[in-house]
Amino acid sequence: MKGIFMKVQYSILSALVIVSHILSAQTAWSSSNGTITFSKAGSVDWTLAANQDRISDSVWITRASSQRIFNIRKENVSSTNSPYGTLWAFGTTDSFATLTYKTFTSLSVNDPQSLIGKNLVLQLVAEKIYIDVKFLTYGSSSSGGTFSYVRAVSSGVTSVKDIAPLSFGLEQNYPNPFNPATTIGFTLQESGKTTLKIYDAIGREVVTLVEEVLEAGVYHQQIFDASRFASGVYFARLVSGSKVQVKKLMLMK
Repeated sequence: MKGIFMKVQYSILSALVIVSHILSAQTAWSSSNGTITFSKAGSVDWTLAANQDRISDSVWITRASSQRIFNIRKENVSSTNSPYGTLWAFGTTDSFATLTYKTFTSLSVNDPQSLIGKNLVLQLVAEKIYIDVKFLTYGSSSSGGTFSYVRAVSSGVTSVKDIAPLSFGLEQNYPNPFNPATTIGFTLQESGKTTLKIYDAIGREVVTLVEEVLEAGVYHQQIFDASRFASGVYFARLVSGSKVQVKKLMLMK
């Protein structure tokens, strides 16, 4: 009898641990629970802490004088995938599980000023945190890197259930054209065996960048170093399960 009781007790404790993990796996910072306003002036030293929004241990958002915003904690300059470690969506954290997340560049369609005044959700990918954000200003490339936004703070954290995975997508490499290396980013809708291969213009495989089991809900990046290849057109082909996407790459030496 005692043995049965111990087994039941262990099962209950195990279930509680699993439920606790699920609830803590995703958190949302809602603007209704408190906000701060971050502002970076033009032509100031973006390497100083005062000019960085240090949201978490791994995400410090700032902007250089003539670039887009980027994560100075993980990268030195902005790129098409900046800020590294983040994804963005239109909407609020009230419905974050149904939103479509993209890189900042993709969401703004290369026009960050178009985001001013719109409700956005910023995802910190590694931490699985979702934050209400609204841009107040975003200066032109000649502004010295000005921008400002209102965002929710961690004191307003509420536990939420696990979200649906990201959509399947292979982003255009950056830079493109490139010489000799370029970055290729992608997301998966379902975890599983994934391959990312590069082919030349006549369909011959030239290199395998990825061939392993990868997780969904994570932003993946790979570097294609084409130092030993000739100039010309190449194709990146991403395969995961039954889903396939291809992007055209241009190597110019």
